[in-house]
This record gives sequence, structure tokens and C-alpha cells, in this order.
Amino acid sequence: MENTHSKIATTTETARTASPQPSRHKDRKPSLAELVLPENIFHSQLTKERRRADRSRKPFVLMLLDAHLQNGSAAGILQEALAVLAASKRETDLVGWYKEGAIAGVIFTEVNVNGEHAIMKMLRGRTENALSQRLGPGMAASIAISMHVFPESWDPQQSSWATDSKL
Repeated sequence: MENTHSKIATTTETARTASPQPSRHKDRKPSLAELVLPENIFHSQLTKERRRADRSRKPFVLMLLDAHLQNGSAAGILQEALAVLAASKRETDLVGWYKEGAIAGVIFTEVNVNGEHAIMKMLRGRTENALSQRLGPGMAASIAISMHVFPESWDPQQSSWATDSKL
């Protein structure tokens, strides 16, 4: 009987010591790599948000940032831009690579797009201002920003605007 009791005590003590300890780094800020989604995960999340928006008719905004005109330095410029975006995003927004090293993206979820142009103007203005403050006006101006609202309210048969089929 004592042998069984000591086995139970030993098992309980082992379970107690094997349980996860509270993190000593609970105040540690995540790195940029932890905040920015890689291309495949960003596309997966974009697909999920599009389906949700189509089903619920609750819109979201996709912002794409492209620095392709910068002859080889686009990836570095966009890496800096991603740092700015990741630091200023809301908890519900997603930041990642739309095209790894070439086009960065932000999915702004839970937006009210009554007056679609007003929300896009506000998001673009805040982003351009934050980029200009962090990167300088010259480098910030080298980033082309495009905005897309989903679910789409325009008729692709009636529009002359071409879109990326992945969107």
C-alpha cells in the first residue's frame, strides 16, 4: 500500500514540475518576422476574408504596396514599410507579403465602408503619413499604394478597370 502511495506522490510531483512555467518574456514584443505573414499564409487569409465578405456582405479593405520601380531595392523598402504597418495596425488587421519581396499587403477587417471613398482616403492618408515619417518623404513617395474593397460592388462586365485574378 505504501508503494502505491509513493508512486502516486511521485507522479503528481512529476506532473507539477512538467507543467509549463509562466513565460519570463511576457512583455517581449514580437519580431517583425512574427508579425508579417508569408505569402502563402497571407493569400490563405485573403481567400478566407473574401469568402466571409461575400457570404456576410461585411466588407474589408485590401491595401497593396508596391515599390517595383526602385530597381532592386524594392524588397528593402517594403521591409521598412511592413515594419511601419505592423507597428500601427489594429489587432484585427493582417499584414503580410502579397508577393514575397515585391508587394506587401494589409487586410483591414471590420471596416465600415459607408462612403467607400472616404474610408479608403483615410486609410491611404494615414499609411502615407506613417510611411513618410518613418522612411522620409522621398522613399515613401516611391511606394505605389492601391486599395481594393471586398465584397466587390462593381460589375466586372461593365468596368474597364483590370484587376489581379488572385484578388
